[in-house]
Order: sequence, then structure tokens, then C-alpha cells
Amino acid sequence: MKLGLLHLYAAGHLNPSLALAAGLVERGVEVVDFNILDNAPAIERAGARFVPFGEGVMGLGYLADVARMTATLSGEASLKYFGQRMALLELTAFNELPSLIKNEAVDALIIDQLFPGGSTVAEHLGLRFITVANALLINEEDGVPPPSLPWVYDSSDAARERNRLGWDGTRKIFQPLLDLTNKQRVTWNLAPHNDFLQDAQSPLLQLAQIPAGFDFPRKRSPLNLHYVGPLRHERARQRISFPWDRLTPQPLIYASLGTLQNGISQIFQAILEAAEGLDAQIVLTLGGAQRNSSHTHVPANVLVVDYAPQEELLDRAALCVTHAGINTVIDCLSRGIPMVTIPIASEQPGNAARVVWTKTGTMVPLDQLTSERLRGAMQSVLGDDSYRKNARRFAEEIASSDSVAVATELIANTLS
Repeated sequence: MKLGLLHLYAAGHLNPSLALAAGLVERGVEVVDFNILDNAPAIERAGARFVPFGEGVMGLGYLADVARMTATLSGEASLKYFGQRMALLELTAFNELPSLIKNEAVDALIIDQLFPGGSTVAEHLGLRFITVANALLINEEDGVPPPSLPWVYDSSDAARERNRLGWDGTRKIFQPLLDLTNKQRVTWNLAPHNDFLQDAQSPLLQLAQIPAGFDFPRKRSPLNLHYVGPLRHERARQRISFPWDRLTPQPLIYASLGTLQNGISQIFQAILEAAEGLDAQIVLTLGGAQRNSSHTHVPANVLVVDYAPQEELLDRAALCVTHAGINTVIDCLSRGIPMVTIPIASEQPGNAARVVWTKTGTMVPLDQLTSERLRGAMQSVLGDDSYRKNARRFAEEIASSDSVAVATELIANTLS
């Protein structure tokens, strides 16, 4: 069997996709990943065949350009830039992917839920396709708020109405992408889509990499949806050097804002100031963000690094301070590590809301962030063992199943 892989290029979508690819390769499946040039080394390390597209508009260095643009964006500004990037990706996909996929003669496609236009390309080529939620599920129902909003689960009628309005707003945000999709579907003689997100999901199989218990309760999940859990594989892991000899015997707090929205100096400054006087060592990773002149005073108990081996540090951590990117959240849950979340953009507010709802940590909204509030949240979570106990329950659930093996088995059975 030969499968094509379409996923977003950012690390949060790249890493779980490559873990799935590595698992499929182990089963003897040939995997072809259609992606941008910057991701070639990671894709080949996972054992997949790399086929570039978008070289004219998303050439070498494009990821660095995106990182520079997103570093200081939050809220509506971040969402607007995301829409611009997705429009470019969708147009490029429509222009280039059909011929590339035909040349590779794949049997089916595995498509990231958020890859714009992926299902339309599959339908145009007459290919079966499976969708994977590398981030939070975007499957709409009234009882669950959209992933981009920080609303904790509430079963009341008022909350359901609130959620409906939230989904209406989400549809408006994605309307320009829906227009691009339907323009292309008309060209290819395909029936138009009514909803950019919902109509693009697979009728065969949908996979989610979050644990089922981390999602809000759903009443209308499609029968073909499976919560397989975290997609991780040794071949997809990036090796990062780290000064392990500089760790102290103190409790370890790992602090990370990911690799995209990581240039908001207010957050780093709050972390540095909150660390002062804590009986703990804080490892603060900048994720490639530029060091700011305001960071000149670094407390003695803080170790600042450009990049860090996240999973290995979380193995030793007592707490994680995070932007609530889905992969950091999942890495914490996999190890029973409680969190203090500072959501910035994208689906991070929805992830943070689920951390609060599952009582595996707390949330400090960006517009309420001060060093005092952050220090209080860190002390509160460290001092209340119930957060760790709740996180450990997830760790036990995740450890009881090989998520990649489950996912690849479902894919093989669906496509056999």
C-alpha cells in the first residue's frame, strides 16, 4: 500500500503526522509526504518519502519567516495572519498537488483536519481519504465550544447558545477559505461545500490524537471517529542538545511557549519575575525567539535556552508553564505533569479550557497576566497534589495503549 500525507507544516502538526508516518512505514506501508522544503529533513528521518510543493511561494526559509511574523501576534491579529497563510497554502495545493499526487500513484490520502482543500483534492483525484485531528477536533456540535475560545464545558442552555454563536463566528472567519474551496470545486465539477471545516472530514475514518477524556463530552460524534491518543514515535523525535549538568536538585519547572507565538516579551518577563524566590529551578526555552534586552536580569534559579528536549525535561519536571499548544499539553498528560497555561492564539485557549475542566492545571489569561498572578498560579498547582493526581490518571490511560499502533491498524483495516 502507498499512502500520501497532507498536513500543516508547523511543528504542532508536523510531529504527530510524522509519528503516524513512521508507524505506517514499520507496517510496510510506503508513505509519501507532500510538504514544504523546510520540513524535508524531518520527513526523511521518519522514513517517509518527501515530495516538495510550493517551492515558488513557500521555499527554503519560509518557516522562519512565518515564525518571525507570528512571534508577537495574539488574538484577532494572529487569526487574521493564520487565514492568510491558509489561503496561500490552499491555492498552492489546488495548483500543484493534483499532478504531484498522480505522479506518485498513491492509493489513498491521510489528511490533517485543518489542511485547507485537502479533501477537495482527494475527491478530484477519486482517492479515498482519512482525516486526522492533530490539534483539537473541529467537529461542530452545540455542546462543545470552538477550539479557539477559552470556554470551559457547561451543559446549560445558555452555554449551548453561547457555543452556537461561537461556531457562527468561526464560520465567518473561515468564509474566505470556503469561497476558495468552492471556486475550485466548481472548476473540478464537484458539489459545493456548505461548511469549510465540517464538509472536509472523512466519511471513512477520523482519528484524534487527544485522549478521549481530555475532550469535552460529545453527543453527536460520528461513528467513524476514534480517539487514538498521542501520536509519538522515536523516529519522529528531533534530537536537541541540552546542558544537563546545569540542572540542580531543586524541583524542575519546564516553561515553553512553543515555536510560533513565542515572541511576546511580556510573557517571558512575567515568567522570569515569577521565578524569583521560588524554591524550584525553571528551564525556560525560547523556542527560537530572539532574546529581548528586557531579559537581561535572569534569576539564578532560571536556565534560559534557545531550544530544549521537551519530552526528556518533562520526564523530570514537577510542573509545566505552557502556552497550551496541543503537543505540549499532551506531552504533560502523558507524564502526569500538571500545568499552568497562558494561551495566546489558535486552539490554545480551547486546550487551556480543557486543562481547567480536567483539573490537570490552571489558566492565566494573557490579558490578566502579571508576575504575581503567575507566581501564585505556579505555587497553587505545585502545592495542590490533586492536579498531579488528575494528570497521572491521564498518564496511566495513555500508557495502557500504543496510540500509533492503534491508529495504523485502523487505517489498514479501513483501506484494506
